[in-house]
Amino acid sequence: MTASTVEPPGRPQATSSLAPWADSRFWLLQLVVLALALIRLALTLAFHLDPASVGVEFSTLAVFVVPVVVASLNYGLAGGLFTATWIAVLSIPRFIDASGRGKSSALWAEVLQLVVLFGLALLIGQRTTSELRSRHQADASLTARLRAEALYQDIFESNWSPILIVNADGFVTQANQSADRAFGAGAATGAAGRRLVDVVGAEASAVVLGELLSEDIPPDRRREGLNVAPTEDRRDPDAETGQRVPPVAFDVDGESVLYRPTATLVGSIGIDRRMQVIFEDVTAETRRHDLLEAYANQVVLGQEEERRHIAQELHDGPLQALIHLCRQIDALDAKPDAVTAPSAPLASMRTTVEETVAELRSIARGLRPSILDDLGLVASINQVVVEAIGRGGLAGEFQVSGTERRLPPEVELAVFRIAQEAVTNVERHASAGHLTVTLEFDDRALRLRVADDGVGFARHQVRDSLDGYSLGLPGMHERARLAGGRLVVRSTPGQGTSVEARMPVAASNPA
Repeated sequence: MTASTVEPPGRPQATSSLAPWADSRFWLLQLVVLALALIRLALTLAFHLDPASVGVEFSTLAVFVVPVVVASLNYGLAGGLFTATWIAVLSIPRFIDASGRGKSSALWAEVLQLVVLFGLALLIGQRTTSELRSRHQADASLTARLRAEALYQDIFESNWSPILIVNADGFVTQANQSADRAFGAGAATGAAGRRLVDVVGAEASAVVLGELLSEDIPPDRRREGLNVAPTEDRRDPDAETGQRVPPVAFDVDGESVLYRPTATLVGSIGIDRRMQVIFEDVTAETRRHDLLEAYANQVVLGQEEERRHIAQELHDGPLQALIHLCRQIDALDAKPDAVTAPSAPLASMRTTVEETVAELRSIARGLRPSILDDLGLVASINQVVVEAIGRGGLAGEFQVSGTERRLPPEVELAVFRIAQEAVTNVERHASAGHLTVTLEFDDRALRLRVADDGVGFARHQVRDSLDGYSLGLPGMHERARLAGGRLVVRSTPGQGTSVEARMPVAASNPA
């Protein structure tokens, strides 16, 4: 539906306007007045009538009263006065004739008739002008209202969100096309409509009708997306301030879609109460929120696990070695003469120190690979692939295209961690025989692709489960997003998985 020019229904078009000069019929009426004046003159000359006779003397009023009244009724004050003035102009020859013949009675009779005609034009014209103004204002108001209604209807029908109009009895009286798609065709069939609970289900209708029936909620407390208890004390800072309406799941075209209903009350309290209910699609927002929550929880768990692992490594390795070294030093300190001569304990202590240094370096490399800072992204990812292949059970290759160059540190770290996580997922979950990692440099972007020929997974496994791939995917998505890029995961059960990250980066000096 598109908005168009709307004319008030059931009312004929006005035959006049407040400015009659553009109306051809007004000028036709003035020609009629001229014709009547010429006919009167012709009859007077043809029948040799005496202008001083009573019949001819008062013919001005008799002949021209109708045109003046018609002009005043149809064209208001301006049209009536213009017609009377035109009659006065046409009566000038009669004034000249009466004055030349000394007929003062005929002169005053003509003046009196013109005064009557001007009086009629003034009285009728003022009333008509007032009515015309009122009519035009009413028509303009009605047209504006109809246009506003047409515009609202256009917006209502074209809105992507499902919208329902619900009356005070809980029946759906109107639904837009999106609502028909989401809740089934005919959401508002019949004169009385369908019950809201039959259209959207019990869960969503309970939220909506709870708002509709809470008529004693102050208008300033009705907030979009809030379900506020009507008995809430606004002055109590400890009182419940309202909760965001949880989304409700609907099956639309075979897919689960989450809608959050928001309501706007209109009309007076009672039978005229109406509610416009908009169902906002929050599927992507909710799923992203769930993924972020899962990722945040996993980050916290990962941090705790990493701390526990580091503490255990330090306790079992370097700490024990240092304790052993302290005991050896104590033993030497108890024998002062042993320090002056080379002995086996000194060599043993050196070995212990070297082993301790090696373990600390290993722990440091696990926390932050120095090869990424020293040799760059290509060497780091190549090491990840080589180590994965070296652990056995997996064949693979690492391919690089384009001109290698150093990138901003945050981009290199994000791409490295994504590659590291993707390769780890292949090892742990894919049951793959072959792994391919591709790194492509071009002038405007860096592309990373990690592909395998493993078991793959279905889309709902990522969305609904919190194990397997789905634990690592939110982290990879967030790393890509924070670095200004995007991550695309494609997988088909039995046909493997590919993880592609694209990072838009400016060209810099080649490595």
